[in-house]
Amino acid sequence: MLAPSFVFTFVSCITLGTPAVQGYSYKHAARDAFSSTNGLKTRPVQSAASASSGSATGLINNGDVWYLAEITLGGSQFIVQLDSGSTDLVLFPDRHIETQSVIKDSQINATYGTGWTAGPIAVAKLEFGGYTIESQAFLNGTSISDWDIQYSLPLGIRGIMGVALDTSFSWIHDELDSLYESQQAQELGRNALANIFHQDARLGNFTVVLLGRTDDGEGTGEGYLGIGEYPDGFEDFFTNIKPIDTFTPTDWSVPVDSVGVNGRMAVSLKSAVKGAPAGKAIANLDTGTGAASVSKEVLDAMYGGIQDAWWSDDFEAWVVPCLQGAPNITFTIGGQAYLIHPLDLTDVQDLRPDYNYTVCTSTFDVLDFDNDEFDFLLGDSFLRNAYASFYYGAFDAKGDVVKSPSVKLLSPSNGADATYADFLSRRHQNLASLPPEATKAQLQKAFSQVQSQSKASDASVSENAVSTSGDDAGSYQALIDKLDTFAPVVIGMLGAIFVVLLGLLGLGITMCIRRGRTVGSGRSLDPTYAPVPLRFKEPESQYKDEENVRYHQ
Repeated sequence: MLAPSFVFTFVSCITLGTPAVQGYSYKHAARDAFSSTNGLKTRPVQSAASASSGSATGLINNGDVWYLAEITLGGSQFIVQLDSGSTDLVLFPDRHIETQSVIKDSQINATYGTGWTAGPIAVAKLEFGGYTIESQAFLNGTSISDWDIQYSLPLGIRGIMGVALDTSFSWIHDELDSLYESQQAQELGRNALANIFHQDARLGNFTVVLLGRTDDGEGTGEGYLGIGEYPDGFEDFFTNIKPIDTFTPTDWSVPVDSVGVNGRMAVSLKSAVKGAPAGKAIANLDTGTGAASVSKEVLDAMYGGIQDAWWSDDFEAWVVPCLQGAPNITFTIGGQAYLIHPLDLTDVQDLRPDYNYTVCTSTFDVLDFDNDEFDFLLGDSFLRNAYASFYYGAFDAKGDVVKSPSVKLLSPSNGADATYADFLSRRHQNLASLPPEATKAQLQKAFSQVQSQSKASDASVSENAVSTSGDDAGSYQALIDKLDTFAPVVIGMLGAIFVVLLGLLGLGITMCIRRGRTVGSGRSLDPTYAPVPLRFKEPESQYKDEENVRYHQ
């Protein structure tokens, strides 16, 4: 259900360090050596709501949280999130689309971890990354979740483009299968990448994804997406890498050999996935997830050894020093170790205006939903530390595997020392404009105050209710008088608590956004989105096209 992501050109001169694995030849390609005339590139942007001339082109990375693309569908441009964990093109348009048809009697509710979009299947001309698909099926959304209305639409994001394997779960495939003969449904329901590969046999059946990194979450890094070709200068690197077959032919899950902390194996890995190799864990590589999720045992091993780090039930994360003690964390996949840059291990949280503190929390979190397909969900926090090539496999007319899908990963590291020096430089620069770092005692005091005020308010309201209920049945007016008397007090107490809770809620939302919206179907994780600097024409309050499909703001 999850799949790869896309191509981005690394322009930020970041050198990452990864130790060689005993017994394996070490291959890496430094970020500062990257340059290519091929593929799609991101460009720096500021905010979806910012006024600018023209519109963004190619791919967009904002705050290391969302990797977005501009598409043209039915003659109109839209910004969508690229998701390797889902298959379908799902859109909630704010402008007219020249549709070729709307599939009669089709109705889909595409439900993701943090939202949903509902509407019929439509077909229109799609232009993306220099490729044109004359007839592309998509979900033409006519209603959308409150979550998306609150978080994604204000940022200019109008949908999701799934770039998973075409054999992955698909709402469009399932709906078309119920309406048409199987072969016709399969051809009509191909996702965008499958259509690109199908119409041009000269293309290699793969994508290359390079996720850009910003300066410690401040600003915008560049990235690269290649379809069927490698970026300039990377051909030899990828040609000489042994591919890692996916654990199943339907998603981008691969076995993880080990997780290392400061040069030592963190824990002995074990998998809950049926058929997984002994001593390994199954990890899904997913660009639709902003952070990464692992088992609690692995998470504690990653952060628990950091001096002065502590687990916070309130944050549901490790609270760690912002600068000192950043560990050397490596994930070994296919015999190659990939160092996680310390900037990808922690998030910097500014607690103003409610508290004049800064706090740093773990970016990796616990995989906390029932799942029998993978043990780890390695999103952008991991994928920024590996250039990835995703081969989409070969299948016969019946859908049987002829050649397994596979992944090639290339480390962009030059050495652990350079990585740590880069981390210190960027983190110092970020912290210079922020409030002082909160101590454990200060954070616990803040949470304790909120909890005690909340309990006091509950007790006060309960006591007043009990005392008034003791009056006889004829004391209705007395009850009203009491409520009139106590209402200002209760409302005042609740108002004060609300202000404090609002600040903590803001922090919680920030952490959720930094962790990333998990987009693949069936996932239930924290929300993830980031602003997109695109200026749209002011939409009409509603619009009806020739098929009388209603579009919303």
